[in-house]
Amino acid sequence: MSDGGVSSTAYRYSRTARTPRLTVALGLWAVGILIISLYFSATVWIAVVLALPLLPGLWELWRNPTAMLALDSKGLSWRNAASGSTDIPLNRISHIRLDRRWDFSHRATVFTDSGKRLRIPPDCLPPHQRFEQALIAANLRVERHHFQIF
Repeated sequence: MSDGGVSSTAYRYSRTARTPRLTVALGLWAVGILIISLYFSATVWIAVVLALPLLPGLWELWRNPTAMLALDSKGLSWRNAASGSTDIPLNRISHIRLDRRWDFSHRATVFTDSGKRLRIPPDCLPPHQRFEQALIAANLRVERHHFQIF
C-alpha cells in the first residue's frame, strides 16, 4: 500500500553544536587574545573585553544542544533548544519558500493553508539542495528566491 510516495522517514537531518569548526574557531580566538596580551603587552581589561565573544561559543560547546528536522508521510517537524519543537501536518502546508540571502546563507519559510508563516530556525535547516529534493519528493510546492534583501 502506498502512502503518496513518501516513506515513514523520508528525510531526517540533525546536528549538534559541538563541532570541530566551533572548537577550532574558539581556539584560534583564544590564541589571538594570548598573542595580543603577551606580544603587545595589552592590559588585563583589554584581554577581558576581547575574551567576551568567547563566552557564547564556550556555552554552546559545553551545552551541546541538538537541532533536528524531519519530513515524513505525516508532516514536517523541527526541534531546537532555543524555540522548542514545531510539527506541521503535510496537508496543512501550502508551500515552502527557500531564499538565498546576500551573505549566501539560506532561509526557509513554511506557509500554511491558513496563511500563517513559520520560519525554520537556521540551526535546524539542512543543506538546501537535499532539503529541496526531499520537499519535491514529498509533493510539496517549493518556491526558490535568490538574493532577497528582506
